This record gives sequence, structure tokens and C-alpha cells, in this order.
Amino acid sequence: MHTTAGADWLATTPIAHRGLHDDERPENSMPAFEAALKAGYGIELDIHLSADDRLVVMHDDDLTRMTGTSAKVATLDAHDITRLTLLDTEATVPLLDDVLDLVDGQVPVLIEIKPGAPARRIGPPVVQLLRHYRGPVAVQSFDPRIVAWFRREHPTVLRGQLATSPTTFPIPRVQKALLRTIATNAVTRPHFLAFDVTAMPDAWISAWRRILRVPLLLWTVRTPHHHDIARRHQANVIFENVRPPLPA
Repeated sequence: MHTTAGADWLATTPIAHRGLHDDERPENSMPAFEAALKAGYGIELDIHLSADDRLVVMHDDDLTRMTGTSAKVATLDAHDITRLTLLDTEATVPLLDDVLDLVDGQVPVLIEIKPGAPARRIGPPVVQLLRHYRGPVAVQSFDPRIVAWFRREHPTVLRGQLATSPTTFPIPRVQKALLRTIATNAVTRPHFLAFDVTAMPDAWISAWRRILRVPLLLWTVRTPHHHDIARRHQANVIFENVRPPLPA
């Protein structure tokens, strides 16, 4: 399992958002991950927990958009989910262990743990897989409770806090203030921050970056303008549609 001792890639290696996907290679699919691997980019992916506690690679908690099957990931066993095809292609829904077997340490993997299952339930199977994985890998989440769980239970696993500007969210004022200031960083102490490129510059992100002395990743970088923003802020990129240069 790669830990805090090997975190340089977070600042230097561009990371393909849900793999290198296009009209022929669906997002979060093995063909998209194979393309990113071949190009030498890091891989970002999303996971949810199935009904039988397997780690399913899927952005949405509902399978409708990607598979046409009207069901939640959490209501089906992995056996049934992995038989579903993605966006009318032959690619099927992968499990995280399948992706890690494919990558085999060749490029970094950034695992976004989606909100839904409590940290005490989704955290252990993630750690179990990473314990036997020999390659650069990190976890990230919008849910600070998940980031806190990793700090408390497995502090050497690289962990990141995802954030965006919550100004338009229809949520209570106190919760919005917590999201806006990312105050939970004082407790969770993430090893890196991942922030919405369209909300830059952001005073709170700048402050936490100085306090924590950690790398900043900007998502989702889709245009040359977005890439210029990342360069201006000396941030790494989680990208799609554009092809950032790889480090020498």
C-alpha cells in the first residue's frame, strides 16, 4: 500500500477524470482506464458500495444514466452489477479490484469515495484492497467524515478533501459556512486538497494550502483556460477533453 512517503505524484502527474473516456470508451470503464494507462496519466475513479459490500466503480449512486437499469448501486449484488453494459458499448461495470489489477502500480490511482455508505462500512473494504496493492494510490471524498475515518483508522493512507464553492446550494446557513470554510480540515488534516477549478481563486483554499502545506488538485480541467488557471496556482489537474503535458 502506497502511503504518505510517496506523495510527490499528487503534485506532478496529471490525472484523467474517470479515465480517458470519449464516445467509444465510457467514463469509469476498463477501456477508459486502459487508455489512460497507455498514455501515462494517473487515473481518477469513483466508487460506491454494492449490497454485498463490493466496491463498484461508478460515479452515480443510480445505475440509470450509465447502464439503463433503474436501480441503485447499493441495492444490487456485485455479480448483477458487473453484468451490466455501459452506454450501449460492450464495456461492463468494473469493480475496484479489477481496476487495481489492471493498473498494477504503473500509474497513480485516485479513488473518490462517494457519499452514501457510512465510513465505517465502506472504509474497511477499501483498506483491505489497498493493503495488498503495490503502487501510488490515494483516496478522496467530499464527505469529511470519510476523510476523518481514514485519519483515525488508517492515517498512512493518502487522503484528500474534495471541495467546491457552496454558494448556490440550498442548504442551511451553518452547513453552508462549514462547506465554505472547509473548517473540518482542522480535524481531518488531509494530505491534499481537490477543488473546483471554476471557483478559483478561493481565499479559503489558499489559506488551508498554506496551513497544511499540501498539494492542490483542480477539477475538472476541461479547457486550455482551465489549465492556465491551474498553472497560475501551481496546482495539479484532474482533467478531461484536454491532454496536459506529462512531467519530464
